[in-house]
Amino acid sequence: SASLGAVLGSEKVQVYGALAKVKGWLGFKAAAVDLANPSAVLAEALNLAKATPQDCGVLSTRQLRGGVASRMVQLKEPFGVQEEDGKVKVNFFTSQTSRKFSELKSDPSCALLYWNPETLTYVTFQGRAEEKSPSEGKNFWREWMQILYKDPKLYTAWHLHVQKIQVVSIGRLESYRKDWRPVELEHANDGSWKVVCDGTE
Repeated sequence: SASLGAVLGSEKVQVYGALAKVKGWLGFKAAAVDLANPSAVLAEALNLAKATPQDCGVLSTRQLRGGVASRMVQLKEPFGVQEEDGKVKVNFFTSQTSRKFSELKSDPSCALLYWNPETLTYVTFQGRAEEKSPSEGKNFWREWMQILYKDPKLYTAWHLHVQKIQVVSIGRLESYRKDWRPVELEHANDGSWKVVCDGTE
């Protein structure tokens, strides 16, 4: 199972994984998600992401000199994942002096991972990031952010236009493929979401 990799880690995480498996064996299973229904899978992925602790977001970008860089990002409200009219985006912020700012300016392709160690779930959003206009960015500014910015002028707000979503939830949405490819959604040209992988061969 692709989700077995999520169980490998701390003893606490292994216990959570074992309990989830035992519940499944005993028949204590959550209502199954209809993998033939993209809307149901999308709703589940968004709910799992929104239930993730706010300090468990990881943004990955392409480095200027090659390779990939990943770092934690704060996803406290008003930032985080949003869905409107079938379009999904993830709002986040960064400083103009940060590496990720330079990297996203050079190549906006990126991925943002929501990982919840207590429920052994993860949701990965992939797409292209776009910097919000200064006027739009001001709408996302909050007083608590003054701790992070000695110079508020360096603050920039961004949103990730999501094109692909991968989701794993132990005992609920798992992959049983040999290549461990998880359940995956893709945003089609007609504006709809399609399940391109249901976790089976």
